[in-house]
Amino acid sequence: MRDRKVATRYAGALFAAAEAVGQSADIAESYKLLYEAVKGNQQLRTFLESPQVSTEEKRDLMRGVLADKIEPLLVDFVILLIDKNRIEFFRDIGVEFILTVERSQGYRRAVATTAVPLPADLSEQLSNKLAVATGAKIILQNKVDPKVIGGISVTMGDEIIDDTVRTNLARLRKSLLDAPVR
Repeated sequence: MRDRKVATRYAGALFAAAEAVGQSADIAESYKLLYEAVKGNQQLRTFLESPQVSTEEKRDLMRGVLADKIEPLLVDFVILLIDKNRIEFFRDIGVEFILTVERSQGYRRAVATTAVPLPADLSEQLSNKLAVATGAKIILQNKVDPKVIGGISVTMGDEIIDDTVRTNLARLRKSLLDAPVR
């Protein structure tokens, strides 16, 4: 993330405006689609981020392309980013905005890291246990990392639940090294 403060501030402003008109979920979906479209088009990204292209040209292009395809609030927001020279933060703002919308709907994201792919039934069980523990609906992403050796590590925001073989071996090693020897 380039500048978390900028992304958080703009995402918060977009969320407040979207909530005021009751469109936060719709705008979040449109934001995802727009981001994917921009990400997939190198020429468009270069055009939008280029200091040689005038703000007026960028505004005109985005209004012309987006006008009938996405919510007017999101079109205005993209224009605002162009006017304030913040279009380079478009992705970061989108990530923060979508997380804010998810939190407002009672969702939390979690990443489960295992040495091998997690079977669907275990993934569902883990998601259910995390939902009970947190009181939130869980969006679980499974990640494979052979360095884990075995066990599982779950990350939810700033919280980490680490019950991997690698971590347990490191704890055992530390306790053995710290143990008094007679």
